[in-house]
Formats: sequence, structure tokens, C-alpha cells
Amino acid sequence: MDCTTARARLLEAEPRDLRGEGDGDLAAHLRQCAACRARAGAILAGYAELDAALRTLAAPARAADVIPLRPRRARLRRWALPGSAAGLAAAAAIALLLARPQAPARPHPTADQIAKAIFPKAPVARAEGRSVAVMQTNDPGVTVVWIY
Repeated sequence: MDCTTARARLLEAEPRDLRGEGDGDLAAHLRQCAACRARAGAILAGYAELDAALRTLAAPARAADVIPLRPRRARLRRWALPGSAAGLAAAAAIALLLARPQAPARPHPTADQIAKAIFPKAPVARAEGRSVAVMQTNDPGVTVVWIY
């Protein structure tokens, strides 16, 4: 196998082939060719970086990092029958609470706030020795990065 054919097959190869393991043509070529082995190593490093990022995203969030998507609503419960002393006292307490000025409700988080909480640093794409095209889409939350 020559380098041109090997490089064409690198992106479709299994990780074990990229490590030069097995009896396949590509694995055999990578064991002999340092330049193609370096390219395969870069792909394996990218896989490892992607796996680490996915593990970080899949890790359970700490309570302090969780952004509520909607505010909780207060629930009123009946404690006693109407007309009883306990019921009247509860009604008076509720009336006093409702008479106080209320704090403004927390607005719902925006998609931008959620994205900043999930990705504190903007993602970076590295394409060593390759060309990159960045394309905006109609959806402001989606950008296509094409590495070729």
C-alpha cells in the first residue's frame, strides 16, 4: 500500500488499525511509514480529546451549576377546615404575606446563558496542515466547520 491510499483510508479506519494493530494492509503500512503513523496518531489524539469532552458533558452537574429552565411555582395547601381557629390564623398569615411587595420573578435563561454554562470557553478547532471552511447557517446557534 502506498501513502496516498493509506491517507485516504485513515479517516475511515478503526482505532486498532490506526494504532498499527492487526494484519490489515493499513496497519501494516502504518507500522512501516512514520509519516502516515504520525497522521494516524493525530487522529487518535483527536478521538481521545473528543472522548474527554463527551465525558465532561455527560458527567452529572453539581447543584450549583444547574440553571433552572422554569421557576418553581409555590403551592398552597389546606391545613384546616374553614372557620376553625387554625384556618383563620393560616388565612391571616397568607394575607400578610401576599400584602408584602414581591421580588421580581427570575427570567428564564436564554440559550446563550445555557451555552456559556456548558462551554465556559469557546470550542476551538485545530486543523494542522489542512484547510478549514466556516459556514454560518440560518440558525444563529449552529455553525458548520468543514475540515478538508
